[in-house]
Amino acid sequence: GGRGMRIARRPADLPGAFRQACADAHSFFGDGRVYAERLVQDARHVEVQVLCDAYGEVVCLGERDCTVQRRNQKLIEETPAPGLPQELVEEIRRAAVTGARAARYVGAGTFEFLVDRDRRFYFMEVNNRIQVEHPVTEMATRIDMVHEQIRVAAGERLGLGPHDVAPHGAVIECRVNAEDPDRGFVPAPGRLTEFLPPGGPFVRVDTHCFPGMRISGAYDSLLAKVIVWAPTRPEAIARMRRALAEFRIDGAGVRTTVPFLLRALDHPRFRDAAHTTDFAAGLLNADR
Repeated sequence: GGRGMRIARRPADLPGAFRQACADAHSFFGDGRVYAERLVQDARHVEVQVLCDAYGEVVCLGERDCTVQRRNQKLIEETPAPGLPQELVEEIRRAAVTGARAARYVGAGTFEFLVDRDRRFYFMEVNNRIQVEHPVTEMATRIDMVHEQIRVAAGERLGLGPHDVAPHGAVIECRVNAEDPDRGFVPAPGRLTEFLPPGGPFVRVDTHCFPGMRISGAYDSLLAKVIVWAPTRPEAIARMRRALAEFRIDGAGVRTTVPFLLRALDHPRFRDAAHTTDFAAGLLNADR
């Protein structure tokens, strides 16, 4: 996420930013074509999950707020999107469904938007796959998204309709990465000598790790996703704090994002849902 993006704050910045973006695109993808879009700062990042089959059924499974990010990559995701007017959230959901129908989209997809300070929203992109944060939606709706995706891929109809979707409670997911937040989230790989995930009611941990495993610095740094459900957002925050505090990860050279995530969860801007996409960078700068 975010690789290859270049910002032009003034007209004079545009030629250089354009050349850099073209070079990045050619290096990463073998295709130097790029496009320009409006820079939206101090935004909220809201995405809408849809499931669509080849028979015209489009089902919206609700939204996720992914505003807490580092280097344009998500660290905390939650549903429902806190602190936004319900009318605005419904409008964003409708835009996603309209887009899916217009594109005759088939499969699981995430329509992503930015919401600015004036509550205007802008379409960014569609991720045409199951995303890292899909457990947030699964815990809120009790719908197995992977199962539905396989049904659609097999040419079957979705096993549910719009009236079968009834999100309830609040869900938060935290990404536990092998990174050192105090050094700008640089990778911190090594061999795990201890790896003991948290447990308890309404706590889900998705992970591939185990004691003795060697974490490579050559691949994605994600170690685990911790997901919690609770009746309300304050209760979900408290449950996530407890789960992260119980997570035992150790190894020579290994650092994780857990301390940063705990600081983020405790911060008044996050608790009051007043945070924007600059939140993580500001939190790091305040700690220095």
